[in-house]
Amino acid sequence: MTEPARPPAGSLLWRLVRLAVRVFYRVERVGPPVPDGALVLVANHPNTLLDPSVIQATTGRPVRFLAKSTLFRDRVLGPIIRRSGAIPVYRKMDAGADTSRNAEMFAAVQDALANRHAICLFPEGISHVSGRLEPLRSGAARMVLSSAAAGCPVTIVPVGLNFDRLPMFRSRVVAIFGQPFDAADLVDLFGRDPVAAVRALTDRITDHLRAILVEADPREDLKLVARVDRLYAAARGVGDDPADRVRRRQLIATGLDRLRQEDPVQLEALSADLQL
Repeated sequence: MTEPARPPAGSLLWRLVRLAVRVFYRVERVGPPVPDGALVLVANHPNTLLDPSVIQATTGRPVRFLAKSTLFRDRVLGPIIRRSGAIPVYRKMDAGADTSRNAEMFAAVQDALANRHAICLFPEGISHVSGRLEPLRSGAARMVLSSAAAGCPVTIVPVGLNFDRLPMFRSRVVAIFGQPFDAADLVDLFGRDPVAAVRALTDRITDHLRAILVEADPREDLKLVARVDRLYAAARGVGDDPADRVRRRQLIATGLDRLRQEDPVQLEALSADLQL
């Protein structure tokens, strides 16, 4: 089997990426080391070009990404993206993209997984700033199940990227690597009913991602969540462990959502009291 192109573990490109990410952000990593072997990382996608850089800087092994095909034609980004070992994906929404070539993309992903590479996918399919996990597309589940059905089991690791302030210099990002899981129990179903198996795995991936994300609108709620958390932590004298901080903020964000539905006037008063 021919080894697909990939960046070497110590490549200058990725060393520069890791350095740039840690200069721009205060990066905190939470979770176990990622396993060796065929690996699919699935992550939320709030920050366009910087999300792959954060993942590459925190995963601990070389990672290959899917990138929209139009980026490969860019005079500046194209050579960098090709050098990174990225795999082009041909999306309907991208002008000039030949979607018939997505068969090549799936074949390249299967080849990479067969060679025990790590692939990162952003299954929401778009970068966005809603602050919430958007409905996942089915591509990640189909890739994992197709590989497993072909005799190449794949480990899945969810990655939650939790930014305090997306574009701000020296703002904080907590990259939470969830517990590895797989789709071994769905391989038989995939042979009989691929649609049902893909849907079940997509739902499973969604649940794993939601468990490691603070879902809050960055324009309305995220600063309030952070402010309440800081006040609580100061009053209780709790430490600043990033995993504990994310768990607290998940609870606070859920409480704010409930308050907005049940008593929006009280929520406005709370925001005013905290001078946000």
